[in-house]
Amino acid sequence: MTAYAALLRGVNVGGKKVSMSGLRAMAESLGYDHVATYINSGNLLFSSTKRASTLVREIEAAISDQLGLSVDVAVRSHDQLRRVLAANPYPDGDPSRVTVAFLTGPPASDAEAKMAAIAVDEPFTLAAGEIYVHYTRGLGNSVLAQRFSKIIGVSATVRNIRTVAKLVELLDR
Repeated sequence: MTAYAALLRGVNVGGKKVSMSGLRAMAESLGYDHVATYINSGNLLFSSTKRASTLVREIEAAISDQLGLSVDVAVRSHDQLRRVLAANPYPDGDPSRVTVAFLTGPPASDAEAKMAAIAVDEPFTLAAGEIYVHYTRGLGNSVLAQRFSKIIGVSATVRNIRTVAKLVELLDR
């Protein structure tokens, strides 16, 4: 059995309301074990014997069928999240301003060049399946943050490094 985190994109902001109790009930109805959620932003923790790609399809379909919403989902195993945390290229950055975008597929081939053209004092690192960004002046003051989704050309959900660390900690239990 593998421990996973399913990271839902854009829930409880902009009109896509999902109760965490409803999300847990949905996951349990899919047969997942050790189901929990963390904060109200769509972090679902669970265990399953299924592959991540299967889990993505199941969770997206169940959210649509049971909750009536279209939500993109990124699934990462506990080990993958540990590696993401360990590979943080900005360990000295403010953990509320260092983010990880969990991609649902490969970024656009020109994403890195487009990001570099507008990232002002915002170092970023493309990794396999993720993009780290250190928003040194905060997300609210960032042109890169405002244009991020269009630039990368693929759906992604973003968590700050503090949240990633907490997810790893919760899955360690």
